[in-house]
Amino acid sequence: MNYKLKHLAKYCCKPADEFEFNLVKEQAELGGIKIAPDLSFEELEEYPYLTVNYIEGGNNRLMSYHIEEDLISCLDFIKKLRMSEEEARALEDDRVKFGLSREQKWMWSDDDKSLIALNGHYFKTNEDGTEVTLHKR
Repeated sequence: MNYKLKHLAKYCCKPADEFEFNLVKEQAELGGIKIAPDLSFEELEEYPYLTVNYIEGGNNRLMSYHIEEDLISCLDFIKKLRMSEEEARALEDDRVKFGLSREQKWMWSDDDKSLIALNGHYFKTNEDGTEVTLHKR
């Protein structure tokens, strides 16, 4: 598994101008990550967020525009593009973000009062019982 791409897929940035866009694109290409086919800065005016899509078992080196990820500065995104595989492995965790995906991770109970974990996922409560997170086994 490519830990760097898996980590990068959690984040996206919003280039402010064409210079920032080209800087991110250049750093991605140096790191072996491809920009989505023929993506230009003009297209980003409509979809202004860049992220790395991690596609397991396929072409997992694809950077494209996305809207529903954690937004960080372009400089921080570039720092993540430059990280080594070892640095990314050290940052890995098994937390799962709620959101749309092909694999259903949770569902509401029949009475709509609780959530049920699905497909190898489970809920974990912190020590003081104030936070619940969804994890993958």
